[in-house]
Amino acid sequence: MRRIVISFLILTLMLGGIPVAGYADECMKDTSIDRTGDWLATLGKKGLEKDQILSARKAERLGACVQKTAKEFATAARRAGNDMKKKLGF
Repeated sequence: MRRIVISFLILTLMLGGIPVAGYADECMKDTSIDRTGDWLATLGKKGLEKDQILSARKAERLGACVQKTAKEFATAARRAGNDMKKKLGF
């Protein structure tokens, strides 16, 4: 059993460690500032209007977070490519 666990951990580290789904989870979390802003934006609203406002605000936050994450991944990939070029002597 111990060998299986160690093998699994080594395999996980070799294949990248943290999956991309872990990064997506960060975008789905609402902070207390987000909840306060949503509360202020929907103050006095009811029913469908309130749901539309909340959905639109959540979609905007999610889009911004996804763009930020994509830029970070692109920067990391560019750095890795430059490091590889240096190692190969190009």
